[in-house]
Amino acid sequence: MSFIHEEEWAATFVNHFISEVLGPGIDVFRSSSDSAIYAGDDWMMRIFEELKTAKLLVSMLSPASVQRPWINFEAGAAWMGNTKVIPVCFDGLTIETLPKPYSSLQAVEINTNDGAHYLASSIAHHLSIASPPKPRFTPRIGGALGGGETPEEKAQRMPYERLNTLLKLDSKIRASKE
Repeated sequence: MSFIHEEEWAATFVNHFISEVLGPGIDVFRSSSDSAIYAGDDWMMRIFEELKTAKLLVSMLSPASVQRPWINFEAGAAWMGNTKVIPVCFDGLTIETLPKPYSSLQAVEINTNDGAHYLASSIAHHLSIASPPKPRFTPRIGGALGGGETPEEKAQRMPYERLNTLLKLDSKIRASKE
């Protein structure tokens, strides 16, 4: 997963979402995370080694990150190595405003339930694992015509709602500080 250091919060939320929806067996290397590269490590060599063996690169893209040379360099290195690159738009960047060359790749807007499901199912596809079922995003209400939402339906829906709540809340907190 590629992201700029200042946006580690979003990468952390998405990483937890992926683990929750697809299972803990997915090995995610987060290039700008303090827990991925330690003091004394040759950080550039470590990133190159990870990119060489990566099956997929989730590139977290915001208006700020697409302006940074390093995130573009990582995506280009992955793409040139025939690794699938999934541009993930967040924090105000949309598919329509995605700059070239990212706009030539099928992208995802993570701030919607459908977008989050599309990301999870795309990752599952590229890693040849079972795709998660698409949850019912509008819970059923109990009443005279039938039962309400089952515990299984609620469990499937909750990771998506948690991700979007965290992304929206963090965005509002950061905006209020500016």
